[in-house]
This record gives sequence, structure tokens and C-alpha cells, in this order.
Amino acid sequence: MSCAASSLSVVAIASAQIQVEKAMETAVAGHRGSVVALVGSIVNLVTRLRARRAIDRSLALLISAALLTLGAAAVHFAVAPEHLAEYMPYGVFFVGIGIVQVGLAAAILVVPSRRLFAIAAVGTGTVMSIWLVSRIVGMPIGPTPWSPEPVGFTDVVTTLLEGIAVIQFLRLFRRPGRPRARSRIRVALSMVPVVLFAPFATFLGVGAGLAPMPAAYNAAPAIPGQASTSVVDLTAQPGSEPVKKFTLTAAVRNIGGHQAWAFNGTVPGPELRVKAGDRVMVTLVNHLPDATSIHWHGIIVPNAMDGVAGITQDGVKPGGTFTYEFVATEAGTYWYHSHQDTSHQIADGLIGSIVVEPKGAHAIGRDYSLLVHTQPGGDAIAVNGTSNLRLDATPGETVRLRIINAVVPGFDGAPLTPVLVGAPYFVEALDGHDLHAPQLLGPERLQLGMGQRADLVFTMPDKGGVRLVGLKGNALLPWSAPPIAGVTIGDGPIPGVNVSTLPSFDLTRYGLPAADPVADAAHYDVTRDIVLGGGPTFRNGSFDFSDTFDRMASPFVPPIRVRERHLVRLHIVNNSPKFHPIHIHGHVFSVLARNGNRLTGAPIHLDAVLVAPGEAWDVAFKADNPGIWMLHCHVLAHASAGMSMTINYEGIYTPFTMGTQSGNIPE
Repeated sequence: MSCAASSLSVVAIASAQIQVEKAMETAVAGHRGSVVALVGSIVNLVTRLRARRAIDRSLALLISAALLTLGAAAVHFAVAPEHLAEYMPYGVFFVGIGIVQVGLAAAILVVPSRRLFAIAAVGTGTVMSIWLVSRIVGMPIGPTPWSPEPVGFTDVVTTLLEGIAVIQFLRLFRRPGRPRARSRIRVALSMVPVVLFAPFATFLGVGAGLAPMPAAYNAAPAIPGQASTSVVDLTAQPGSEPVKKFTLTAAVRNIGGHQAWAFNGTVPGPELRVKAGDRVMVTLVNHLPDATSIHWHGIIVPNAMDGVAGITQDGVKPGGTFTYEFVATEAGTYWYHSHQDTSHQIADGLIGSIVVEPKGAHAIGRDYSLLVHTQPGGDAIAVNGTSNLRLDATPGETVRLRIINAVVPGFDGAPLTPVLVGAPYFVEALDGHDLHAPQLLGPERLQLGMGQRADLVFTMPDKGGVRLVGLKGNALLPWSAPPIAGVTIGDGPIPGVNVSTLPSFDLTRYGLPAADPVADAAHYDVTRDIVLGGGPTFRNGSFDFSDTFDRMASPFVPPIRVRERHLVRLHIVNNSPKFHPIHIHGHVFSVLARNGNRLTGAPIHLDAVLVAPGEAWDVAFKADNPGIWMLHCHVLAHASAGMSMTINYEGIYTPFTMGTQSGNIPE
């Protein structure tokens, strides 16, 4: 090359560098520039670089292929740290692929050739094939050889970028080398789709890659040098209580033409009935393909028996067993369900009712537990497994209906609104806790958020039957109309009623006042404001809508830290457009006020408080059950989207972790 030619090359390269800086400034300015200006800068840059090349290619194809390849490289770099922690060779491989792709993108612009395009197409296709094999049959090396890996959001983004890039490489390979006159405006317009898509897809992929699901997050690690107790040691003390033993076997079953995950072969699982003061021992046998657990919703159990995978235990692996043991201290209506991958396993059918009857009391009349739930495989509502349940009762008999809402709600979390027609009734208990001096009611709409319960007591009329209606869930799809379930008690005609015109039950003004040491306290040791919200964000390796506590998503919401015997007050404000039944484990809320108005009726004790959009609730509890306890929305889609946190007792730690390494997913 002559000195003149060399000088010209230096000038061309320097000019190109200036154009690069201008292009970068244009990209950063964003709001001040425009897509057309950015495209124009890139076109000028490539035109100068290609002035030294004899071969001509479409500028739009060249730039789009380079942008797509750079996007894939950026995502590979973003996920490399996660893979380095998981298995170092995987991480090194991703770093190497990213470096090669950066070099390839530069070569596409600087030294384009048919040979380069052929190599790029084959190489990128090979990378995609390796990914496909890893997702179908697994790789011969890695943490779990020959175990297929799940497809993640970043996988989809990267494969999409690389797949479109391969198409561009093949188009470039087939394009003739003769110059083809095209105006800059036409070139710029042809590039707009890729210039918009590639950076946007790269933004999503990189953002998701930099916010992976935690590999091993510990909600309450042991503090070196500080005396502490493991949650494993927080068990029921030995005693001479009567023992009630049960076995619950979780397995896959075909129910109603759909694959269900069932306890003892049915959805819901068997009703468990015990007396207050009984020592309950339940052995979980897992015949499922995945890990599972059992949480005793609403029952005060020692922390080691709470059944939350990743906090109080490891999920029970396929083929494994775990025995839960606790003393049922308080009579009431409760239920049990999985607390591993809860948002899926409850919907699949891992639910059942548990009733704790008063010690020494004899049943009067009829006593029925009604587990209202979503049928596995769809959005149809059922009660105890059927859409039209019929129960026996004779005129003059006292009937107690224990209504449990286990319906998987729509995205708005709207509550179930059951109505009893045919007889006046008392709301005897909420969330398993009796109300003081309940008053006789006519038909009213009860609002029960997911997980909440209500006990209705009535006397069968001399003539006619009684029916529980209003058991309608939200359609998962706009065009679907899920069947409405109902419960008929006794025989005979039942009066019709327009449910939509009925008043709603107001728990804050029902019954008569009585003493409540927690609600009546003059001072609280711990206070916390919790704002319920949400928005789009990167989380758990994806870009999705998160539901948040104080603008933070699980597992990174700061815990509520308490000491034993502390009185804790929570002010919960819902700034979201959704309903949120906020459920506490291991404790009971005393309701203080709704929207600033204190209760005027009986004391209300709940383990889940339903906070409607725009509402504010004040609740309190006594820290009298040491452990690490969940506090979360019981709309499981909201909890899995981030609306979950813990209550951490001082001096208590957990050896368990949640995340990809342990496989524990509490929500």
C-alpha cells in the first residue's frame, strides 16, 4: 500500500471514529434526537468504512445483522455471572460466545464478505442448536448432566435475536456483489424496524439477565458471633395430648379429564377433623414429579411445621416424606395447601380443609366444611369437588357452614361473594375465630378474599330448602363463562334473590364490642407502614409486572424485625387497582380500623385482611410465636410477582434458602 493510500486510510478511520462518537451521542440523547437521525449516522459511518471495500452489500442488511449480533452478545454477557456461579464452564462459554459475537459484528461492518456471512450463519445456527439440545435432552456436563434446562425469558430473547440474524446472514450471502444504487432515505426507512427491535429486545434481555432469580437467598441467615436458634429447633414440645395421625399422599391424578395434583387421590384432599388440644401428626408422602410441602393455613403451629419451602424447610423431593406435628390449640375452620411453587400447586389441586372442633363439645345438628375452589385445568368453580353440592338437613336442625375460599381469582384478586338464601343466619366466626354476640342477618354478600373463611350458622326452616349462591369466580379468558357453583341444604323450594342488589356484610360494625388486649393497647413496640403497589420491572430473569410492598418485590423486601412479646402495628395502604388479602403466618391480626375508622362492633381477629383498591387498614398482632414467618398477599399470582416478605424474630435464623440452587420456591 502506498504512503498516499495509507494516509487516506488513516483519514477514513479517523473520520469513522468521529461518526461513531456522533452516533453514540445521538443514542444517548434519546429524547432530543430521532430514530431517523440515528439511522443516518450509522449509514454515514458504514458508508465511510466500506469506501475501501470493492464488494457491495445492502447497508440495511449489514447494519441489522450487526445490531442483532451485538444484542445477542450483550445478553450473553449479562447472564454470564449467573452461569459462572452455577457452573464455571457454562459462564466461560457465555463470555466466549459474547466476545466472538462482538468481533463478528465488527467484521460484518468492516470486512463484509460472502465467506464471512456463511461462517456467521453456520456459527450462529450451531449456538442455537446447542441451546435447543440443552433444553430438550440436557448437556453431558453441568450441575445435572442430561437434565433438560427450563426455557427462560433471556433464552427466548437471545434465540429471537440470533434467529433473525441468521436470516440476515443468508440474505447477505445470496445478494450479488455488484453495486446497487439506493437512496439514503430508502436505506434509512428499511432499517427502522430492526433499529427499533434490536435495541429494545437487547434492553429486555440484558435487563432480565442482570436480575436473575436468586440462586440461594436466605431470609434470615445466622449472624456470626451471635447466639441464635434455628427454625428447625422450633417444634412442639413433647406432651401427653391425644394423638391424631393422618397420611397425605401427593400424586398426579386424572380428575374430570384434566391432570391434577391431588392429596389422597381427590381434589380437594380429605377433610381432617380433630379436637382442640389434640396432637396432630400428618405424614406427607410425595409421589409428584416435583418437590412440595404442606402449610396449615390459619393454625398456630411451631415455626418448623409451617411448611414454607425455603424458609422453614426444604421442599419434600419426589419420593420423599415429611411428618408435620403440632398441637391444635384453637378451635376453628382452617385449611391446608402446598407452600412450594404455591401459585401453581394450589391451582393444580393440592388443597384440603382441616376443622378443629371445641374440646369436649358435642356436635349439634349439622356441621359441614365447604372448600370452594377452582377445578384443576380450568376456571370452573366447585365446592368439595362438585359444582352442585347437596347437603342433608331437616326442619328445625341447626346447621353450620364453614366456607373456605380457595378459588384462584383473576388478576385483580377480586373476592368471592357468597350469599345464603332461604333462612336468616349468624356470621359465627371469621378466619376460624368466633365473633362476640353476632346478630341475625338476612341475605348479604360476604366478601371473602382468597384464603379467608366464614362460618355461617342457621336453623333450617319448617318448609323449603336453603342455598348458598354467589359462588362465581372471574373468567381467566374474556370470552369464557365459567360455571357457577352452588350448595343446596335440605329439600323444598328456595326463594329467588338478585345477588347484585344485596348489601355487603360490614365486619367492622357487626356484633358487640368486647375487650381485646392487642387492639386496646396504648402503645406498640413496632410500627410499620406497608404500601401495596406494583409496576413493570425486571425480576427473576424476566420482564414482567411486579406486585410490591413499599415499591420492592420479594425476596428483597426488608423484613419486619421483632422481639418476643412485642406488640406490632401495621398500617396497610392499597395504592394498586387490585384486591389484596394480606395473610400472616403463625399469628393473628386484631383489626384496629378501616380507612381510619375504628371498629364499632365485635373484635375482629383474622389471619388475612382483605384490602380493596384505595383502602387503608390498621391491624396489630402480638409477637408470641418465635420464628421466621411469611407475610404475603394470598392471591398467589400477586405473591409470586413479589408481594411477599417475612417477619423475623431476633435471635432466630433459617438454614434454608430459596432460589435455583435449592429448588425452593415458596410462592
